[in-house]
Amino acid sequence: MTTLKFIFIFLLIGLYSCGQNSAKQEVNPAATALTNKIILLVNYLENADSCKKALSYLDSATTIDSNCFLCYHDKLMFLSSLREFDKAILAINNCIRIVPNANDLYLTGGILYAKTGDSTLSKKYFEKSLAILNPVLDTMNVNNSNYLMLLGNKAVNLIMLGKDNQLNELINKLPDAQTDLELKLKKNILAKRNMSKNELINRITGDQ
Repeated sequence: MTTLKFIFIFLLIGLYSCGQNSAKQEVNPAATALTNKIILLVNYLENADSCKKALSYLDSATTIDSNCFLCYHDKLMFLSSLREFDKAILAINNCIRIVPNANDLYLTGGILYAKTGDSTLSKKYFEKSLAILNPVLDTMNVNNSNYLMLLGNKAVNLIMLGKDNQLNELINKLPDAQTDLELKLKKNILAKRNMSKNELINRITGDQ
């Protein structure tokens, strides 16, 4: 069941970028038909054969339509279940190629590069994620439905970059929790702050 932690992160982290992609061109119908075949296979993510079968459909779909964002994004959960992080990096970079200004995609890429031991590219991706995030948060109304999610993304970036002072500033600026979601976010950030980078990476990728 630990794989599900990583998959949940990918699905959550993709909500914002998927929304940005909604205005993109329509996916080739043949590619769509192939991606529809993975729906039932999502229920068997712990089964390697099911994951490989789903990936075969998605690989065929991206061969037909190389700009199918959701096809590449869906690959992430199956590749993470198989622990094929190098291939997951290829998938996330294709997502970034199609949607180049989504902070969450760079955050995911940073986590994947960190997991595979590439600290240079990992740092680059976390910094890019922050560069996209900061101006958005500076102008976003705190009541925006994406605000808390983006704050959480920023916190993970700051932890991974070792920017402790900025992280403490972010925590101090958090309003007193008024809702269950705000309370959960604050507890989540505080818990992550007390982890080492390796602990956080392992927690996100389901190794703990």
